[in-house]
This record gives sequence, C-alpha cells and structure tokens, in this order.
Amino acid sequence: MPDLPTPQRSADPPAAGPLACALRWWRAIPLADRVDRRNAAMLQLVLVFVGLYQLIAMLMAWWRAGAAIDSVALWLAGFNALAMWVCFALLRRGAFLWAARLFVVVSLALLTVGYARWGLEAQLRGQLGQLLPVLIGGLLLSRRALWGAVAWLALVVALGAWRDAARMFFLPSLWPRVLEVAVGSLVGFVVVALVLDQSVAALRDSLALARKRGNDLARSRDRLQLEMQEKERSRDQLVHAQKMESVGRLASGVAHDFNHLLSLIMGYAARARRSDDPQQLKAALQGADAAARRAAAVTRKLLDFSRQEATRLEVFEPAETIAGMRPMFDQLFGLGVQVRLHLHEAPCPVRFDRAQLELILLNLAANAQQAMPEGGQFELTLAPRPDATLEIAVRDSGHGMSEDVRARCLEPFFTTKPSGQGTGLGLAVSANLIAAAGGALLVESAPGQGSVFRLRLPLHAGATAVS
Repeated sequence: MPDLPTPQRSADPPAAGPLACALRWWRAIPLADRVDRRNAAMLQLVLVFVGLYQLIAMLMAWWRAGAAIDSVALWLAGFNALAMWVCFALLRRGAFLWAARLFVVVSLALLTVGYARWGLEAQLRGQLGQLLPVLIGGLLLSRRALWGAVAWLALVVALGAWRDAARMFFLPSLWPRVLEVAVGSLVGFVVVALVLDQSVAALRDSLALARKRGNDLARSRDRLQLEMQEKERSRDQLVHAQKMESVGRLASGVAHDFNHLLSLIMGYAARARRSDDPQQLKAALQGADAAARRAAAVTRKLLDFSRQEATRLEVFEPAETIAGMRPMFDQLFGLGVQVRLHLHEAPCPVRFDRAQLELILLNLAANAQQAMPEGGQFELTLAPRPDATLEIAVRDSGHGMSEDVRARCLEPFFTTKPSGQGTGLGLAVSANLIAAAGGALLVESAPGQGSVFRLRLPLHAGATAVS
C-alpha cells in the first residue's frame, strides 16, 4: 500500500478574527505600569459608556420633545459627550492622568451648571451618577482629588438648594424641606467618600508595601547575584590553586615513578655491560625497552592531566600483564630475593588502566625491595574472591611496619624514607586510583613479619578481556 503524503502544517499562524483584533486594540494602552494599565482599562470603559449614553439620551430627548427641548440641556449633553471622547482619545495616547483629571473637572463643571439652572430637587434622580467624579478622583487620582470633588459637590448642592429656595421666593415654611434634601445629599456624598477613602487608602498602603517588598527582594536578588559572582570567582581561584597543587603533586609522583623506572633501566644496562652472552644482552635490551615504554606511559599520564583527558580504561587480564612484568621484577630484586608469582588460570578480567596497574605493582615491588636489604621473598598472588572482586596480594618478608606507620602509609606525602629517596605519594596515588575504579587497597603489616598489600578490583562480568 503506498504511503500517503503527510499534510504539512503551515508555518504562519492563522489570521486573527475581527473580534480578537478589536480586543487586542482595546487592551493596547501605552502605559508601563501594570496598575495604571488596569485603571486605564476601567476608565476607558466608563468613558465609552458615558459618551454613548449622552449621545443616546440626547437623541431620545430630541425625539420626544422635538423643538420644545431645552436648548441648555441639549448643549450640556453634547458638550459632555464631546468631552468624554476627548478624554478617550487622551487615554489611548497614554495620557492616563490627564484623561482622568479632565473627566473629573468636566463632570463637576456640568453638574454646577445643571444645579444652577434646575435646582436641587430636579437633580435627585441622577445623584447616583453624580458620584462618578468622586469615584474616579478617589480611585485613579489621589485623596486630595477625592475630597476636592466632595467639596465641589457640597458647593453644588448648596447652589442647587439656593436655586430651589429662590424659586419658592425664600418662604420660611419651605426651608425645612430644602434643608432636608440638601443635608441628605451631602451626607450621602460624604459617607460614600469616607468609605471610598478608607478602602483606597488601605489598597494603596498594601500596594506600597508590596512594591517595597518587591524592591527589597530585587535588591536582595542583586546582592545575591553579586555574592554568587564573587563566590564563583573565589571558586575559580580555588580550583586554580588546587590545580597548581595537583600539578605539583603529580610532578612529585612522576619523579617518584621515574626513579623506579630509571633504576630498572640502569640495572639492565649494567647487566648488559657485565655479560657477553648474546641471549643475556637481548634480554637486557628487552627489559630496558619495557622499562622505557613504561616511562613513556608515565609521561603520557602527565600530558593527559594537562589536557584534562580521561583515564584510558580497558578490559584486560591482569594475569597476562603480571606475567609480562616478571623480567622487571627479577631485575629489580636481583639474586638476593626470591620472586614468586601465583597467577590464577581462569579468566579474571578487570576494567582498569593497564599502565596504571603496572606502575602500582612496580611501586609496591620497589618498596618491598627497599624493605629487604638483606634479601628475602617477594610473592605476588592473583585470585578471585566470592564478592566478585579480584585480589592481587603483594607480599614481602621485609622488616614490616609498626601500627602507627601502617595506619598512615596511605596518606599523601607520608614517608619514612630519608630525604631525597621518597615523596610519600606512591601508595597514596595507588590507593586513589584503585578507589576510583571501585576497588580498595588494604595493608597488613607487623614489625619483623613483612607486609602484605591487597589490591581488590571489581571483576568485569560478561566482558571479553583484551590481551
């Protein structure tokens, strides 16, 4: 059955509908502050509503009254609608505060004209809408704007009450009714203003506290970033210092290993000078060549460290490696020490750096040679353990170590040798390398009873050993 072509999805997003475009335009008020944007969205809605309402009310009044319509009311409605749309235009250009101020001033001015012309009684039905300048001034501007609008409304109410009293020729019998209406209006305005003032004050205090906390958090964040950068610089300096220290230790370790290898090469050279037998000459040259190759491995480790290269791990048979080192052991110990290798015949592959294992065993053999100046026995036993590890036991019949020396022999730079004959790094580096491979280096020793170093490495199960 042939494969059907997979429809490709268009990279361009689908075109937005008119409603989505209108909503995006409605919300796109050029204000940076998030609170101002929210307030501006509310004011924008009020302006559109009032502007449309004034136009609709003016048209309906014209339709009902016709030519008998009050021209002042018509002009006031038209001017109010025009002012609302001017405020809307200012708001869309980002002049949020100017739009709010203009709305409050125009509304109060038109109320003043209305109360002066028609009086207080005629305005009672619309007093709920007359609270708009108070609400806008208190919510969007300031406490001063709130109480300024209330004071203006109080004057407007007084003006309307005076207009009603004048219409009734200031009859004393009608004053209680006028005062009752005026006081009721004033009390309503003041109560609304008080509630609004306290609520807005609480909101503004909460907002100021939140902004203060935000600023404190921002300063704390900046301070923390500076501290982190400072700690990062300190860490880099510490890493550099540790790197230099590691280079120094590595150089000491390289010198330590080179001393053993140079001793082997010099021993092979001395054997070649003392013998005229071609076979012995060939064996001496092969031994010197093997020692030189191991010296090259030491320099390779130094280069790997400088290049930050990983250890060259491989799976191999330690028995084959140890068997190949037999000539080196013989050359290192000479005729006064009996060298015995007990190697397990079954496959026991491990995953380790072959050159590092050779250097570890050479280091242990060199320590054993120095512990047996009068001669003795050196045994190297390789056998698997029940816990899936391979144990390489290096035993000598030397003078042994006290308990204090045995407990500290794996510490870096700890040595009992005279100055110039040891760095105290051989055993420490060996223990670290074995531990990094998941193994362990154990030491058993007692004064006059020799020493046993047990190298335990995990067996590499299911792998094919590399010869």
